[in-house]
Amino acid sequence: MAYSGAVNEFLVAAEKNGWVLSDFNWPKWAQSAEAKRLRDDESALALASERQLARLLTAEIRQDRFMEGALLRAFESGLIARILRRFAALLKP
Repeated sequence: MAYSGAVNEFLVAAEKNGWVLSDFNWPKWAQSAEAKRLRDDESALALASERQLARLLTAEIRQDRFMEGALLRAFESGLIARILRRFAALLKP
C-alpha cells in the first residue's frame, strides 16, 4: 500500500530510532496476551516499557505487509498516537 508522505516519514523515523525490531518472532508475539493487552487496554499501554512499545509498533508495521490497511487502522484507532505518547513519556529526562 502506498502511504502519504507523513506516514512514510513516520516509518523512516521508527526505523531510525530503533523502534522496529528484527530480533523476535513478531507474528507469534502479536497473538500473545501481552500484545492484546497493550493494544486493547490504554492503562496497560500507559505503563509499557520501551521494549514492549517497540514490539507493539513492530508488529503493527510488519503486519501491514500481510494485511493491507492494518497500519492505517492502527493510525485511525489512535493506537499509533498512544504508542508515541508513551515513548515520549519514557524519553523525558
